[in-house]
Order: sequence, then C-alpha cells, then structure tokens
Amino acid sequence: MREIADTVLQARGGVATRREFLGVMSRAEFDDEVRRGHLQAVFPRAYARPWDVDQQDVRLRAALVSVGGEAALSHLTGLARWGLPVPADGPLHVTAYNPRHPRGVSGELVVHRTLLPLDARELDGLPVVPPEAAAVMSWPLLSGSDQRAPLIEGSRRRLVSPQRAAALTEKMIWLKGIRELRALIGMLLAGCESELELWGYTDVFNVPGLDDAVRQKVVRVGDQTWRLDIAYEAEKLAVELDGRAYHASPAQWERDIARDLALATIGWQTIRLSHFRLTHDVDGCRRDVLAVRAARRLLAG
Repeated sequence: MREIADTVLQARGGVATRREFLGVMSRAEFDDEVRRGHLQAVFPRAYARPWDVDQQDVRLRAALVSVGGEAALSHLTGLARWGLPVPADGPLHVTAYNPRHPRGVSGELVVHRTLLPLDARELDGLPVVPPEAAAVMSWPLLSGSDQRAPLIEGSRRRLVSPQRAAALTEKMIWLKGIRELRALIGMLLAGCESELELWGYTDVFNVPGLDDAVRQKVVRVGDQTWRLDIAYEAEKLAVELDGRAYHASPAQWERDIARDLALATIGWQTIRLSHFRLTHDVDGCRRDVLAVRAARRLLAG
C-alpha cells in the first residue's frame, strides 16, 4: 500500500485528503496506513508521510488542503511568503472564501473567513493573497515598528502599492487600528520610505514653525533628479534624515557630497540630521533647523 500512497502524495505535492486516498485504496487499507504510522495528519483532513510533516512547504500545503475550497495563505503567513518582515514564530494563517472546513488548530492554524474576492497569486505553487492584502490583514496582529515594517519595506521595494493598500482599507473599515493604518498609508503615498522618516514627520518636525515642509520633494538639477526628505521651499532648505546607524561606505559619502553640491548649484542648502540626534535630541534638531531657516531668510533679505 505504501507505493500506492506515495503515488497519490507525489501527484499532490506531498499532501492529500482521506477522500483522495480512498480513490485508489479501500477504507480499511487507508486506516491501516494511518494506524501503522505510515500516514500522519498534519492538520485535519490533510495527510502526509511522517518524515515530511515538519517541512514548511508541506505544512503550508496541508493548511490549505485542511481548509478546503477557495483558500489562500494570508496575514503573517502571506507576508512571509512575499519576503516581507514578520515575526518568525506563530501559527499559519489561511483566508478562505466560504470555506467548507473553517476550523483551525489552536496555536498552529488560524482560519479566516472573507466575503471579498481573494485575488490570490501563485508563489512556488501555493496560492497567496496579494502583498497589500497580507499587510493590511496583518495590521491588527502586530504592534509598534513590527506593525509598520511590512508596509514600509514593501512600499520601498515597490512590492506593495500604497494606492492598492489604501483601496483595501476602504473595504475593511472594521479593521482594528484603521485610523493609524490610514495615516501610515498616507505617509507612504507622500513618499515616505523608512521608519526614521515617519518619526521625523510625526514626532520631530510636526510643530509650529517647522510643519510647513514639503515631504519627498522632487528636484531636478540638469539631467539628474533628487528626492528631498524634507524641503522648505521658501528658504530652499533641504533636511535629510540620515538613517544609517553606522558609518556609511566611502561610495555612499561621495554620492551624498555630489548630491549636496548639485543642489547648491541651484541655490539649495542641505543639512543632515543623524539617526542618533533625531531620536535623542529632538529639541536640538528643531532649534538648529529653525535657526538655519531664519538665517536663510535674513540672507535673502
């Protein structure tokens, strides 16, 4: 019987249901395979060889088989499949449209119902919700920087579309923390690409005298285009939020110097604030930028 069972499993990526096995063997033969430990239930209704049950791809496939119907990997599991930052531990997540078997397994498999189209994509042979959906679905399951990281990183890599994420939030208004999620997406739509930029926009420069900046302003110098983190247009002052925690490479410093010189040729002054100062000396950063703005206005007289 093991050869027959192997044929079934090989045709289905290493996981098959009881019904599929009974298509080629009797009920008694199947039960005997399970009793002898030659087949093991990974999740309810999903069987694999015992030496395969701990393989991640087998567990993912078994989760989908267990739920049945139109289903896709989602939430934190979907983020991981898209290569976006997500905590390593935790149960698998599957979202299903009108699932036959909606029961999960405590601590191992969470099944979510949906009335919205899944629009699943195939990654390595497994259906996965789009990256925007995975990020939005996961929002209530995370907190702090872990909550923001998938959207920020996905947007920076052009994997997540802030526009599509925004459209999804309009369909999922019941989502816990929807207001904060919309605020983050608004920042991404404005061009924000890092946690440090978020901090700068919301906790450093969002005060009277500094809150009139243009975020992610695009400036052309000859045939080159530069994007400024924070720009005060009246004074032609660019403020760059330097997120490098350690010394940058010589090549990166050279690029920064060339960029600042190019901007200076059309009248822009650039000041750079380090990650340390932005997070440990907020008042000092504000005073310095206000002082430079005042000096620029005085010189322009």
